[in-house]
Amino acid sequence: MIFFENLNYKIRNLLSFVLIFACTALLWSQKIDKSILLTENSNFTENIAYKNDESGKEIYLDMYLPKNSSSEKIPVVVFVHGGAWVEGDKIITADNYVEHTMLMLLERKYAILSINYRLLNESTHFPAPIQDTKDAIRWVRKNANQYNFDVNNIGMWGVSAGAHLSLLNAYTQDDDFIGSPELKPFSSKVNYVVDNFGPVDMNRLLHTKAPKPLLATVGLISKKIIDIRGKLITGITGLDAQKDKKLVVDYCETISPINYSKNAVPTLILHGNKDKIAPIRHSIRLKKSLQENGIEHQFVTVKKGIHGFYNTDPAYQSQLNKIMVDFIVLHTK
Repeated sequence: MIFFENLNYKIRNLLSFVLIFACTALLWSQKIDKSILLTENSNFTENIAYKNDESGKEIYLDMYLPKNSSSEKIPVVVFVHGGAWVEGDKIITADNYVEHTMLMLLERKYAILSINYRLLNESTHFPAPIQDTKDAIRWVRKNANQYNFDVNNIGMWGVSAGAHLSLLNAYTQDDDFIGSPELKPFSSKVNYVVDNFGPVDMNRLLHTKAPKPLLATVGLISKKIIDIRGKLITGITGLDAQKDKKLVVDYCETISPINYSKNAVPTLILHGNKDKIAPIRHSIRLKKSLQENGIEHQFVTVKKGIHGFYNTDPAYQSQLNKIMVDFIVLHTK
């Protein structure tokens, strides 16, 4: 009886994950009004090419510099958007917690760089997104003199898939996931990372270890669910979920931030306890791993928080925004 109860739970878990994950990618792809407040309250420059990919295509970032800044070096926060690695972009939309938090950072005289990275498709897979994320940090150091950046005060902040990339960058070494040869001489190290509901174990997120009987049972309910899951795994790894299962599992280990947590930097985690996309157990496991490795961290459970914090009460969200800003300020040397 317990076996069948566990099986039913796993089936529901896999079904809900794939359906909601697909819907989330569509949600991130919807165009919403661009933030005007951010451009009005900063020295804003958009579409700065920070690297070229292998085909020569430019990859861009948007830069928000504090107004009326002094001659002192400017600390930098690099923001990485979400979108299930397949959608989304660097544009900051109006009237949401990301915009409000960035306005607070600008008031504290921080530079904010919102970056694009290569999105996954039939021909683009990992490690492309993490190579780009690390190269964005390297670009900051390469261009520090031009923009008066403080290379000793660089941090990362990511949401959802962007949080996964931010954690992976912050926890890995300079010789991991090398991208642009031009930027390779510069370090991708950061002082801290702010993680908003990021997945940390790709095998658990994608259910790569799901046994064949479970997949067969789900396939009887909906073949489309199995097809979507397979496309997600192929999009991320470039491998076939059925033919290359062991390779998929091994590769997902290499792009799971939790496996690098012994080398982590100070980490702030915010995760909703009602998140169905990247369940809070991801962050609970990360918290435990950071604790075991003696890494400074702070974990905030967002009460009734769903993926994206879209339903969070504004007054409560303002408190959460302040926690993020305070953490960033605390870790500025």
